[in-house]
Amino acid sequence: MTLFAEQYNAAVSLAECSAPVMLRRTTAKDAQRLERFFRQFEEVSFCQWQDAKCLRGVLVQKTTTAFIALDVTGEIVGAVLGGMLGSRGTINHLAVSPLYRSQGVGQRLVEAASADMKRVGVLRMFLFVDDTNLAGIRFWSAQGFCEPRGETTFERDL
Repeated sequence: MTLFAEQYNAAVSLAECSAPVMLRRTTAKDAQRLERFFRQFEEVSFCQWQDAKCLRGVLVQKTTTAFIALDVTGEIVGAVLGGMLGSRGTINHLAVSPLYRSQGVGQRLVEAASADMKRVGVLRMFLFVDDTNLAGIRFWSAQGFCEPRGETTFERDL
């Protein structure tokens, strides 16, 4: 169970969408479907080593927050995956199927993850957007995120 699991209603209807969509917490049982969903989107930057086994391990961690949006047939049409690092939270991946974009699905996924993080003491969230992903940059700016000034990000694979 995550830090977040007991503090969120199991399913929330996304009434503002033109097609009915349900939002629910992602579980380890969703790992394979989640991997397939994220791999559909080049802009998600889903690494080769992020397979279903890796996702299952991530989804059971206490600091993970993850939600999926499902259409009326139960197909994943949106997903968010993030976590907490002390008083900072990160959104690692967010994707929404093209047919469901601009209908509030991405915003509701971000709101659900943000509410999870806020409840457990996260004070600031961060994420990474590829410089060429202009739609992503517009989306995240509209969600209140801004590019930090005076910071350079470093990373390495382990």
